[in-house]
Amino acid sequence: MSGTLLETKVANALVRDAAPSVPWWRLGPVLWMIRRGYGGLWVGGRVTLTTTTLAFAPNALNRSVHSGPLDAAVELAEVTRVTYRWGVLTGIVTAHTDDSALSVRCWNAHGFAGRLRAAVAAATRQ
Repeated sequence: MSGTLLETKVANALVRDAAPSVPWWRLGPVLWMIRRGYGGLWVGGRVTLTTTTLAFAPNALNRSVHSGPLDAAVELAEVTRVTYRWGVLTGIVTAHTDDSALSVRCWNAHGFAGRLRAAVAAATRQ
């Protein structure tokens, strides 16, 4: 990860291709509904904002119970917009690019969205 660290915090990221790494046959219908409703599974870990990148890395527990590509990152210069929406207990911040989106939910998401918008604006001016 490049750039100067601006913020890092505990968060969950919506990972489209995440799947349980163990056979959770009893949770099958619940996982299907979650994946269908959200477009993926929420994976716990840490989101990191630098002057050039927004990145997510899962924590050890989530890495052990999920399979598939779990790490995600977007270059701030490629972000076209940042959105905030209400979520249960925590807000959801999404960094949109032309061909992808990285959604994270965390405490003080509204404030994080503002700091992300400022970092995107600074990155696109360079």
